[in-house]
Amino acid sequence: MNGLILARLSKLCRCFPWLQTEERTIDTLTAFVRDAEHDVLSVVMALQAHIDLLHDEQKRNHMSVIRFAVLNRAIARIITDITTLAAISELVMTPRSKQKQMLEGLMQEITVETQSAFNISRVALSCNIAAGTILIGNAAALKVMITGMVLAVLHKSHEFETVRIVGLTHKKRVSLSFDIGSEASENVFKPWKLGELRLIPTNGEGVSVAAVDAMARLHDGQLTVRTLSDQRHGYKLIFNV
Repeated sequence: MNGLILARLSKLCRCFPWLQTEERTIDTLTAFVRDAEHDVLSVVMALQAHIDLLHDEQKRNHMSVIRFAVLNRAIARIITDITTLAAISELVMTPRSKQKQMLEGLMQEITVETQSAFNISRVALSCNIAAGTILIGNAAALKVMITGMVLAVLHKSHEFETVRIVGLTHKKRVSLSFDIGSEASENVFKPWKLGELRLIPTNGEGVSVAAVDAMARLHDGQLTVRTLSDQRHGYKLIFNV
């Protein structure tokens, strides 16, 4: 009976495009909340684990300085993640933007804004964007997505490596690839999935990547990921224009 009702509702949605849009929005938000919940839980579990260890170390009169650094990092992650949650909620409530955005302009802004982070890490940034490439959507959200991917790769980079961004347009689709310029494994790009729980959370992962995935889908796009030869990740954003 329930299956019959769902089938009829699905058929009804196909008759009204605006219902389909709302259905996709709800699905996107639901998936994002599920991913975000998983990753925030991993940070909270990390905090709990290290607080328990601090308690044990206090009993032994041996307070670990490193432990406090991990706690500070985890707290900083929670603050960032909560801010990201708010940003996604706001974007869902915002009417869909159909404005054209020049990708080259966005990349120039992102390059300037992330320069200090690259300098500190001693990592280079290389952009190869086809001239005149256009994206359609909310400029702020597009900027957040691209910046998030750049930083996700940067946080896994080693000194003197290069974060590479390649932008291509093919048959009304724009693809942006983010990696470290190394040879990838034979694995193809697959839809992004949340990683496993980590005892020591790292910045630039988790909710921020889930946010990019949600924002991409809200812009009729997609985030995919593949494993590189050294087990690090390469990312690709694809948008319909």
